[in-house]
Amino acid sequence: MKRIVCYTSFLFILLFFCNQFAASQRFAAKRFRGKKSKEYKITIDQKERTYHLFVPSDSKEMAPNKKLPFVFVLHGGGRSGRSQKAQQLERFTKFSALAEKEGFIVCYPEGYQGNWNDGRGVEGIPAHKENIDDVKFFREIVKEVSKKHQVDQSRIFSTGISNGGFMSHRLAAEASDMIAAIAPLVGGMAEPIAKKFKPKYPVSLFIIQGDSDPLVPIDGGEVGYKRGKKRGKVISTNDAIAKYVKHNSIQGKPTKTTLKDKAPNDGTTTQKTVYPPSKEGVKVQLYVIKNGGHTWPGRPLYAPEFFIGKVSKDFDATEEIWKFFKSCPPRKK
Repeated sequence: MKRIVCYTSFLFILLFFCNQFAASQRFAAKRFRGKKSKEYKITIDQKERTYHLFVPSDSKEMAPNKKLPFVFVLHGGGRSGRSQKAQQLERFTKFSALAEKEGFIVCYPEGYQGNWNDGRGVEGIPAHKENIDDVKFFREIVKEVSKKHQVDQSRIFSTGISNGGFMSHRLAAEASDMIAAIAPLVGGMAEPIAKKFKPKYPVSLFIIQGDSDPLVPIDGGEVGYKRGKKRGKVISTNDAIAKYVKHNSIQGKPTKTTLKDKAPNDGTTTQKTVYPPSKEGVKVQLYVIKNGGHTWPGRPLYAPEFFIGKVSKDFDATEEIWKFFKSCPPRKK
């Protein structure tokens, strides 16, 4: 009987979570009135995969020979309907609106059955169990898009939330010949990826992490709620930073500051840590949100606060991520 009550409670919370997330997406959709991405299909290892692509208006007419930066924006984990996650993320993050203004290409790929094979090796996740080659998927996307658009191959970036952040770390580890910088948001580095972390080239890094994230522990360990299913392990945020600092041959002590508390009532503050750039200009920086949860700063809560924690309103993560990417040196060839 106790197990039935617990299971019923879990389903109620999950349903409430989904309804709240859908409501937040409808709210975002009403506010997003500009051009939207287009859906494309590609076959990888006999499996049809989907991605959405946003290209700024008049990019060919205004600057036919200008190569544009390319940004992967990766959704979090969990099963969803076809293309739903990519479309939701586009509306929620407003990356396409920013790309229209700033002049860069955005790609919103769809994970296999709603998830990325980020290296955690979770038996219950089909993308992990079937060992889906998502790195190959991203490489093929870049090849396909480059046939039709002027992509700056030295400025290809990846960001993502949660499972999308985990996957960005894997791209840095295994595709540094393609990826110039990553910006994982509340998404750590999987322990199996950390154990063999030896990228061929330098990769700039910007981590945004809440210190009260109930799903992805800032100090490392098991992913997910304490009483939920085991979802693999990640290393601590500090250990991940240390790996990139060492790999990128960065010397000197970091500078730590506190961002202006623009929204005192949100219950959070943000500490910014910036390391000196390497000789090649490669960067590493970290935003730790004090009391921050499993959220996207500057955007509405997509689930109840008791479920995912607090969201910071002191900065817009979408804008900060692009500002970081824009400041990074081109990928070393």
